[in-house]
Amino acid sequence: MNNQDQLPGNNNNPDQSEMKLIQINEKQEKRIQALEAKALQLTNLYFVFQGVILSTSASARSIKCHHWWIPFVLSLLAAILNLFAFYFTIKKIVRCREHFDQNLVDLEVLKSNPGVTMAEVVQVPPGGQLNREGVQLFRAKPDPCKKWWRWVLASASIGLSLGFSGVVLYGCHALLCQKRSNEYDHC
Repeated sequence: MNNQDQLPGNNNNPDQSEMKLIQINEKQEKRIQALEAKALQLTNLYFVFQGVILSTSASARSIKCHHWWIPFVLSLLAAILNLFAFYFTIKKIVRCREHFDQNLVDLEVLKSNPGVTMAEVVQVPPGGQLNREGVQLFRAKPDPCKKWWRWVLASASIGLSLGFSGVVLYGCHALLCQKRSNEYDHC
């Protein structure tokens, strides 16, 4: 190793590469936590908003069955806005987790191959090899089952959100019109 590799601000120092990757991982963890909190907050606010619309529709005496479209449109707009925001947040979470997993694999590569720098590791595509004088480096890919399972869970959560939206939209019509027909049955 030459003197330039040992300079404190230089990324070519293997120890600094590990430290920098550890710092990146810590920031990535915080970002993932913030995105997960955002997704949870979006979901909670959506449930509260839809609950207010449904409870108002169920208890309102002045809204007639032929006005069912008013709470329906409000719920539909809220559903569309929430689903888009939720989808993009979930997508960011999954992508950040994939980058985080690759960083963990790269950190293991750095630890198990002394003398290799982060710059060298990044040059190798995941699943590829670096053949350098005296060093043979294989950059592994993260566990594909984890990746697949994350996308399944993300799709399921989006599907559940869509299902909830469908039930709420149906409820906007059913609560107003069913309630009114039941009132006439008791007369």
